[in-house]
Amino acid sequence: MLDDFSKIELWLLGTFSFIIRYFLIAGVLFYIFYMWKKKEMLKFKIQQSTPKFNQIKKEILYSISTFLIYGVGIFLFLFWIDNGYTKQYKSIDEFGVLYFVFSILIMIVTHDAYFYWTHRLMHYSKLFQYAHKTHHLFNSPTPWASFAFHPLEAIISIGIIPIIIFVIPFHHWALVIFVTFLMVYNTFIHLGYFTTNLKFFRFQNTSKDHDLHHNGLKGNYGLYFTVWDRLMGTYKHNIPISKN
Repeated sequence: MLDDFSKIELWLLGTFSFIIRYFLIAGVLFYIFYMWKKKEMLKFKIQQSTPKFNQIKKEILYSISTFLIYGVGIFLFLFWIDNGYTKQYKSIDEFGVLYFVFSILIMIVTHDAYFYWTHRLMHYSKLFQYAHKTHHLFNSPTPWASFAFHPLEAIISIGIIPIIIFVIPFHHWALVIFVTFLMVYNTFIHLGYFTTNLKFFRFQNTSKDHDLHHNGLKGNYGLYFTVWDRLMGTYKHNIPISKN
């Protein structure tokens, strides 16, 4: 597969695939909540501040820089995969449909643990805190802020992929579904709006939980779930949000 494309083409293809999904997912949510249904949704706005154009522009530019870094990472991942260093398998029948679905769930659970601990480190380590401050420029985030990272944080965030492909037997479509779900859910928790209709089970991490974190709360470090936050005593949900 690597022989069919130049390095520049692979980088552009990978980066383009990330950017397209980002604009589709974040764009649809932003259009619904911040434009089309703005008046109806206002009662569900977590913070009453209205995002300015300059904020949105920065969220998008930082996110694009993150995807440029992700695109570069594809070179290394494809090298590992094409040279048989990973646990990829070719046919879904090899492990079955049930394992195919289960492997995606394993990826999500593994990523949630990875995200919690690296995110928490970024708030306690001076080096990581320096990098993470970029993401916290947006204390009242919009969907466009979902991947607005400092380059160092972008590298740390993509570090989950080597863990998955070296440890978990996976089909490439399971990995594609996982990455797409990651992008959808990361965008969702940066929505800036919350209604109980968007919470489906007790231990689900929500946009309200993450919005509290963005607004200066020292806690709520999880991505998909609140399990690690609850276990480690960092889950907060009754802290009032300031109105800017």
